[in-house]
Amino acid sequence: TIEGFGSLLGYLPFCLTLLIGGGIVVCYCVAVSLGHVEAAFPYISDTGTFPPESCIFTLSLNCAAVVAIAIFTLKYLHVKQYNRGCSSRVRRVNAAGLIVGYISAFGIMVVAAFQETNVLSVHVLGAMMAFFGGTVYMFLIASLGFMRDVNFGVNEARYSRARLCMAFLSLVSFILMLVCTHVSVAQLRGENPSADIRMWTNDQKGYNIHVVATAFEWVMALDLLAFLMTFSQELHLIQLQVGLVRQPSISTPSVLSTPPSRSGPLLP
Repeated sequence: TIEGFGSLLGYLPFCLTLLIGGGIVVCYCVAVSLGHVEAAFPYISDTGTFPPESCIFTLSLNCAAVVAIAIFTLKYLHVKQYNRGCSSRVRRVNAAGLIVGYISAFGIMVVAAFQETNVLSVHVLGAMMAFFGGTVYMFLIASLGFMRDVNFGVNEARYSRARLCMAFLSLVSFILMLVCTHVSVAQLRGENPSADIRMWTNDQKGYNIHVVATAFEWVMALDLLAFLMTFSQELHLIQLQVGLVRQPSISTPSVLSTPPSRSGPLLP
């Protein structure tokens, strides 16, 4: 058995923030420098649409999705371990959070794999899975802290109130982003049906509402990362053990294992 991973698990949320935040910042700088997007508040996906930034975008999001799956799994195991004698309601909410978290992580992979210029419908579906799934996950985990018999091993009340506020912020941002995106695109396409929303300028219709929509998308992304950062102290409580079990070998009887009989045939 190999031990000693417990002190490192608490840094996984920081690794996730570095992968997503660092990857998006690099993509943004490259995209703006090459003239692929406008500098003022582009959509996150717009920063990773064209090569070479699309390569960095795909790599960073796929790596981030793997780390997110690890965080969701460890959080599930943490709640399960600390609440073995809890009610079935806690177990159901904890399991639902794990499933929704996996859906959100898969949405991140879909966004990374299907750029909006290639398969827009699949890209949008992945974004909805990532953002809406992330928001639902936030509400599920936040609700655990308000259940009477739950235990996190830390100050549950402080974290639960902060997480609930973050969940509501994500929900409001998600709704406003959808509404503002619909209104701004309708105004732009009403003026110029062939306009490119990645190169939206302030002299075009719907620009101000477009900036509001993209700002709420960035708020959602930062809010979800901040939410997962609150897991750091709890993940430090987990001691992960990795064991290697050697299966007993199965020997196949050999045809030469028993010496052949040298006696002659039996006579009646």
